[in-house]
Amino acid sequence: MQVGLFTEFSYPGKSEQATYTEVLEQIAVADALGFHFFSTTESYGKDLFSCSPLPLGLFVAAAQTARRIRFLTGIVSMPVHHPAILASELAAADLLTGGRIMVGIGRGHPWVLNRVGIHPAESTDRFEEGMRMLIEAFTAHHINETAGKFWTIRDFQLSPEPVQKPHPPIYTAAATTPESARFAGSIGHGLVQPGYLGIPFELVKNLTETYRTNLPSGVAGDVILGIHLHVAQDRDEAIESGSLALATQAEVFLSSSQKRASLPGVQQAYATKSASRLAFEKLSTPAKARQVIAAEGPNIMAVWGTPANCIEQIKFYTDALHPEQLMINIASGSLPQEKVLTSMRLFASDVLPVVQNL
Repeated sequence: MQVGLFTEFSYPGKSEQATYTEVLEQIAVADALGFHFFSTTESYGKDLFSCSPLPLGLFVAAAQTARRIRFLTGIVSMPVHHPAILASELAAADLLTGGRIMVGIGRGHPWVLNRVGIHPAESTDRFEEGMRMLIEAFTAHHINETAGKFWTIRDFQLSPEPVQKPHPPIYTAAATTPESARFAGSIGHGLVQPGYLGIPFELVKNLTETYRTNLPSGVAGDVILGIHLHVAQDRDEAIESGSLALATQAEVFLSSSQKRASLPGVQQAYATKSASRLAFEKLSTPAKARQVIAAEGPNIMAVWGTPANCIEQIKFYTDALHPEQLMINIASGSLPQEKVLTSMRLFASDVLPVVQNL
């Protein structure tokens, strides 16, 4: 099983410049430690939850020294991108990284869509149309003209061509909505399950099953399962650091959505995301996070403990969900960089050799 790392690129209590320095260091260390891929999100505008408007640029920069690790966009907001332009940028990044790009795509956060003049109520239609046209841009030799409700492509041939043929692997993000999981299966590509957001295990399981049952006949699934994780030699230390990381991440997300509840379409868009909103509310302080994990156990996909604890808990999720890949979120919220790197190193030495053979 492939095992990678994810960061939301949040920066509570840090400068944006310091956060970029830390993330580049995390990628370099992850490459040296043998992690298979590294993922971060895309966002536009001032928000503590992320300062990452150009993940492909970050990946190209990191790839100049990190020579082995792959890179997952987790996620690119399809509704804000013209499919031909996005295909071109992804292909160029794939070339510049030597064929190491993995494409995670989703609808995006409602407040980010508002910033660029897109009504969140359109996000599903824009996402599905954009995905189909993106794949056409990758696979067609030449497009004379193709038109949809939102975009038109004329006289287009992809250049440069990506290293990976016919295109880098594509994954749809499905955090809470069955429609996203169903669509991901129907187009025969992969699925990203961001369980590290505190989304209940049963919902993640249902979405995974929805995805697999909608795959075309003969097409193998490819599920990337995200979990929140902190490993330390002392279990109490792991719980303390894990709860700080998860709670401060949840608080950033909660405040970002609450501050913009009156913006056009935000309430309607988040009506379909009640599970994630409730998770953010009940995990928004370290004390709450510790209490919830103690009370609900594996229903909250947060793995905190010693190496042996983590192996046992990860095995529960892999046995239940059978993911092809695992994406662990260590660097989140206000967790200091030294704790992030220490946990990464311990995971690589004591947990990774076991987990990648599950």
